[in-house]
Amino acid sequence: MWLALGAAVLIMGGVLAMYTFITPLLTDRAGIPAGAVPLVLIAFGVGVLGGTAIGCRLGDHRPMATTITASAATSLILLAMIPASNSPVAAVVLVFGTALAGLTVNPVATSLAVRFASDAPTLTSALTTSGYNTGIAAGSLVAGRALDSSLGLTGPVLVGAVFAALTLLPLIAPALRGTNGPSPGRRPPPHRHGRRTGDGRRLRRDRTLNTTPVQPRWEQPS
Repeated sequence: MWLALGAAVLIMGGVLAMYTFITPLLTDRAGIPAGAVPLVLIAFGVGVLGGTAIGCRLGDHRPMATTITASAATSLILLAMIPASNSPVAAVVLVFGTALAGLTVNPVATSLAVRFASDAPTLTSALTTSGYNTGIAAGSLVAGRALDSSLGLTGPVLVGAVFAALTLLPLIAPALRGTNGPSPGRRPPPHRHGRRTGDGRRLRRDRTLNTTPVQPRWEQPS
């Protein structure tokens, strides 16, 4: 559970480190007019919607592979944004890609946290939401310090790439152990032909019993 929470904190810190300071990156570095920034934010929102849908779709079947791939892709996209953000088109595409890849992790991380802590799903879900907010605050704080450093406008992007790369640490550990946790909502199929005995033999129901029709008392011969 705690590994999934750690992944939630780090991935949100990585994505929001870039997103918090996206306006100066787009206007001062990419040369996008200030009036067009809301359109880029809409593209980011579409990426968030797509990433959530992908995470919900793939996370049910391959949760660890989905989160590891998405985290690695997020880090690589943010790294590519450092040299490519001089181009308006490249900047918009990479902003969309960051949202698409980064937000794929969120639903899967929440599902894994609740799955590993099956005894307290409500509390775990609340902790995961708090973890997202903690990651947003931490990523934005570190990104703000990087913006004031010699890194300048690329500082928050670099911080985001580092946070996204660190997300791989809590994800790879359970993947190497082969721990996917119990699948929620999946129960072993019931035995159709009766129950098993202690020695493994299956008791079959005798369907020949009570097959003789019972005559009403007033129709029985005296």
